[in-house]
Amino acid sequence: MFKSAEEREAERRAREAEHANREAARAEDARNAEEERRRAAFVATPVGAATVARDEGQTFFEVQLEVGGHLGSAGFGSIDGRRTTSSSAETLAAIEALGWQLQHASYFFMVTGETSTARVFMSGEATAVSGVTVGVYLFRNTANPEAVVEAP
Repeated sequence: MFKSAEEREAERRAREAEHANREAARAEDARNAEEERRRAAFVATPVGAATVARDEGQTFFEVQLEVGGHLGSAGFGSIDGRRTTSSSAETLAAIEALGWQLQHASYFFMVTGETSTARVFMSGEATAVSGVTVGVYLFRNTANPEAVVEAP
């Protein structure tokens, strides 16, 4: 019915220990969740995807990188455009450093929008196109024996 001071102290220590264990478990879960978030963010990058593909022993790896863009606008009878470029050389070098060898590169322009305006003092319309230039890069895994092709 009534507990001694020693019993109450033992119960208090047990509750504190249980609380500390729950806090430690929560901290461990938070660390694991953060590590998983970082891993997912890395795998979402071109170098991360190349690392996973290499680790899985894939023979080929393809990546598409935006290397330029064009923003066109049309209004009040005139058209205007701005072009941007970016280099993918650093990313390609990092992928090759993982053991991949660039085999083929190609580029395409993907239209993302267009605007039109009636021409002033002329018939017809002027159209401005917006879009991005994408580089498509195909790599071969040099560490995979199946990927090595002997020249005839």
